Amino acid sequence: MAFSAEFLERLKAANPIAEVMGEYVSTKRAGRDYVCLCPFHNEKTPSCYIHPDREFFHCFGCGAGGDVISFIMKYHNLDYVEAIKMLAERANMEMPEDDFRQSGSGNTAERRKKIYDMNRDAAKFFYHQLSKPEGAKCVSYLMQTRRLSPQTIKRYGMGCAPNSWSALKQHMLGLGYTERELEDAGLISRSKNNTKKTFDFFVDRAMFPFIDLTGHIVGFGGRTLGDDKRKYLNSRDSLVYNKNKFLFSMNIAKNSAVKSGRVLLCEGNLDVISLTQAGFDNAVASCGTALTPEQAKLISNYAKEVVICYDADEAGQKATQKAIGILSSAGLKTTVIQMRGAKDPDEFIGKFGAAAFEQLLEKAAGAVTFRLQKAKNGLDLATDAGKLEYKDAAVKILAALGSPVERDLYGHRVAEELGVQYQLLEQEIKNSARREYYRKQKKQTQEMLRFADRRDPLNPQAAAHPGEANAEELLICYLYNNPDYYPEIVKICPPEKFVTEFNRRVYEFICSSMEAMRDHSVSSMNEQFTPEEIGAVTRILERGRREGITREVADDCVQRLLAYRPKLSGGELSDDDFAAKVENMRKNKM
Repeated sequence: MAFSAEFLERLKAANPIAEVMGEYVSTKRAGRDYVCLCPFHNEKTPSCYIHPDREFFHCFGCGAGGDVISFIMKYHNLDYVEAIKMLAERANMEMPEDDFRQSGSGNTAERRKKIYDMNRDAAKFFYHQLSKPEGAKCVSYLMQTRRLSPQTIKRYGMGCAPNSWSALKQHMLGLGYTERELEDAGLISRSKNNTKKTFDFFVDRAMFPFIDLTGHIVGFGGRTLGDDKRKYLNSRDSLVYNKNKFLFSMNIAKNSAVKSGRVLLCEGNLDVISLTQAGFDNAVASCGTALTPEQAKLISNYAKEVVICYDADEAGQKATQKAIGILSSAGLKTTVIQMRGAKDPDEFIGKFGAAAFEQLLEKAAGAVTFRLQKAKNGLDLATDAGKLEYKDAAVKILAALGSPVERDLYGHRVAEELGVQYQLLEQEIKNSARREYYRKQKKQTQEMLRFADRRDPLNPQAAAHPGEANAEELLICYLYNNPDYYPEIVKICPPEKFVTEFNRRVYEFICSSMEAMRDHSVSSMNEQFTPEEIGAVTRILERGRREGITREVADDCVQRLLAYRPKLSGGELSDDDFAAKVENMRKNKM
């Protein structure tokens, strides 16, 4: 093992799985365990269980599972050593350097750490520029134009990229970083015409560090202070930053979101900062991209409701329409604020104050009301053509609602607007909903047929040997929880008796660990099994917990595996079957 059992035990003790996962998802007590919405797939009803006493989690929806190390590996897409380093850093533990170097897998982890270090040093550089003469213009912009307090500027670590194409580069080179490393972090760019020439990526801009949920600076956003046509410029995707998965200020908003159950979704960083300064700590924004399903999933880990606070212009309203669908798919309730007299939340707060914005939130229109209003815009409902066009759009909107009560409520409003009997409109809504239902059913059926014969990618042999695979799983469960059974079982049922390769690997790992008196827990499997395989192992162990497997059941499983005879191709008999057939023929002749 690259890491000693003693070190791993201390690491897990310092990073309790329920506490660590609670930093990424909203957890609730369920007896001795915790339950949460799975962070690895979209769901509306929690199906992910965290078992602190057994130090692992398992999702009954998608099958994800494992210990705290597996969770960090899967959530952050890290390898084993990188996950260990992240947890050690979280707990302020020193890494066992000798073991780490011997593991031979520290390259990516070192690159990731290097980028974190570079971003931290760059953020310090940008912040210190505010106190220099070159930063006066940026200070004026932040404090006078944007009305931000020194406390807010410090809280977000804002700074200034000077009007120089090499200031940051020279500073970072002076700290010992190389141009290649700075380019890897996205802090400098290389000339397309002259590959030897590099220059600062951010120039003459107010800077906003992007801080992830673990407190690392993963990138930056910059707002121009000059005449650059690119008003906002964000870091390129890197080893530590993915714009599709990142939400600005989520590190600040998550605690408030859990308490209130609500997130305020904005378009820009400065809207978020203004709202936070005004006391609305649950505001977030996507960075340089429209809202993505990954970002919606991240929000659903902390809140049940989203208030869309996009700009009041046409582009903002179109983005709102798109965001409603994405948030709805993630199981989030959505409302939309309707601003008057201001183009965005920052301007609204500046003109009317925090109390007025709070009233906006209280009066926020539901997603259905917003969509119906948008469908009606530009139509003349005094004409038959306008009424029919609005009716067709409204029917589609109402047919998509899952709640009969919502359909009835909004349906009556639409019927009144159109001047028609609700029963007639209701029938069209039902017909549309029925067509949509059958369309989805047909699609699901086609998907099922397409993948009906697809084997389990982790244990493909289980489909051909369901009985044996079932016996193997039950036996693994019993042995895992009853180590005293090992000396007896390994003699009569060694790993070679297992039929499916994946289950054999798991069984062999447990047996070899028990033979060597090593740890055989889920945590000890991380080096030899992938996060997906660990998920399959926890599924097996969860099954044992639910079914309460007895010694008698385990013995029956052993007999099932011992009785297995592989079927040979071409009608050829196995040695045992051939001997039995010869003996039978001999008896018949006698």
